[in-house]
Amino acid sequence: MDYNDTYEREIDLKELMFAVLRKWRLVLLFGLMFAVLFGGYKAVSVLRSNNEEAEIEHSEEVETYNENMESYEREIENLTRDIASQEEYMEKSILMNMSAYDVWEAKAELFIKADDWEENQGNDLTTTIMRAYQSALTSSELLSKIAEKMGVDRRYIQELVTVTTGRDSYYGDDELFNVTGGGFIVRNRQNNFLTVQVRYKDEDKAKELLNYFVEGGLEFQSQIQSSIGSHTISEVSSSVSSRIDFSLADQQNNESARLDRLRESLKTKTDEKEKLENPETSMVASPVSTGIKYGVIGGVLGAFMIVFFVCVGFVMSDKVYSAKELKYRFKVKVLGTLSAGETKMGKIDAWLRQLEGRVCNANMDHELGLISANICNHTNGMHSLLVMGTAQEELVNKITSELAGRLSGIKVIFGGDILHNEEGLKRLPECDGIILVEQCGDSLYSEVELEIERASDLQKPVVGCIVFE
Repeated sequence: MDYNDTYEREIDLKELMFAVLRKWRLVLLFGLMFAVLFGGYKAVSVLRSNNEEAEIEHSEEVETYNENMESYEREIENLTRDIASQEEYMEKSILMNMSAYDVWEAKAELFIKADDWEENQGNDLTTTIMRAYQSALTSSELLSKIAEKMGVDRRYIQELVTVTTGRDSYYGDDELFNVTGGGFIVRNRQNNFLTVQVRYKDEDKAKELLNYFVEGGLEFQSQIQSSIGSHTISEVSSSVSSRIDFSLADQQNNESARLDRLRESLKTKTDEKEKLENPETSMVASPVSTGIKYGVIGGVLGAFMIVFFVCVGFVMSDKVYSAKELKYRFKVKVLGTLSAGETKMGKIDAWLRQLEGRVCNANMDHELGLISANICNHTNGMHSLLVMGTAQEELVNKITSELAGRLSGIKVIFGGDILHNEEGLKRLPECDGIILVEQCGDSLYSEVELEIERASDLQKPVVGCIVFE
C-alpha cells in the first residue's frame, strides 16, 4: 500500500470548529457552572459592603472618580483654548480669508552670482550664498519688519511667502541672459535664480508685499558678502497675476475641518463629564447588577476554558477524527461511512452532523448496500477479503457478517484487531485483499498506520476503509 510517509497534518479550521460545537453540552454546562460561581460570589461580596473592605473599595472608587473628573476638566480646558486659538486664526489670517478662486500672486526672480564664479565654476560658493538669502528672506527679523509695515501679526505674513531656488520655466542646458545693469551671462542647469513668491487678496497689496521682501532681501547683501563672499544680486524679472489656487482651497477646508473636530471633541468630553457626574451620589454597586455582570464574565470564562481544552485535545490527539482525514493521510479509499451511535439523535446533534457532512439518522441497511457495491467495484479478481481494524470488535464483527451476506463469490474473513489479536494476524496471509474498519474518536492514526504497514509487508492490498463517524 502506497501512502505518504512524510504527511504533515494541517489543522482544518472547519474541523476544529465542529470539534468544539459537538461539545456544546460540555461548553454550556461549564459556562453555567462558572456563571453561577462568579456571579454568586460577587453578589455576596457586594452584600457585605458595610465591612471595612467595602469601605476601602468605596474610597478607591471615589479616588478614581476624582482623578477622572480632573482629567476631563484638563482636557476640556485644553480644547477650549485650542478652539479659541483656531477661531482667532481663522478670523485674522490673511490666507484663510482669501478667495481661493481669486488669488493675486506676485513673483520676483533674483539672479545671484559669486565674483569668483569662473574660477570655481560658481557652484559651491553661489549655492551657499543662495541658501543664505533663502534663510534671510524667511527670517523672523525680516518677517517682523514687514508685518509691522503691513499692520498684521508676523505669523500671518509668514504663510504668504514662498522662497525657492531655480526657475520653473527653464528647461534648456545653457542660456544667454541679460542681467539688469548691463552685460550678459551664460546660465547653466544649476541655475542661480532665487524666486520670491507672495499671495494676497488684491493686486496692489500683493505688489507691495513683494517689494518689501525684495528690498529686505537686498539689504542683506553686505552682511552676506562679509560672512560668505563677494557676489552680485539683481532682480531680473517680476510679475503679478490672478489665479485659482486649489491647494489654498484644500488648506482652508482642512483648517475649517480641524475647528469642527475640536468643537466635536469638546462636546464629547463635556457629555462624558456630565455622565460621570451623575453617579457621584450613588457609588455603591447593586448586588443584582454586579452578580449578573460577573455571571456573564464567569460564563464566558468557563465556556472559553472548555473550548481551549477541546482545541488543544484536537491538535494533540492521535485519535481518528474523520473519514476525510484518513483518506488524505494514508491515501486509502473510503468505501463508506456509518454512524457508530444510535440511529436516532437529538435535533442539535443531527443538525451539526449534517453541517459537517457526516452520516446522520441514515438507513444502515441502505448504507451497507452502497458499501458492498463499492467494494465489488474495487475487488476484481479477489476471492477473499480480510475485515480488520481498530474499531470496537462488535462493530468489526457486524461489518464482517453483513459483507459476507452481500458479497457473492467472495469469502469474507473476520480479522478483528490484528495489532492485538494473534488469530487475526495469522489470517492476514490467507486473504487477497483487506477491508479496514475504523472508528472516529476510538481508532488511532498511529495504529491505522501500523495496520497498513503490516499489510504492505505481506503485499496485501488495502481495498479501502469503512469508517464509523
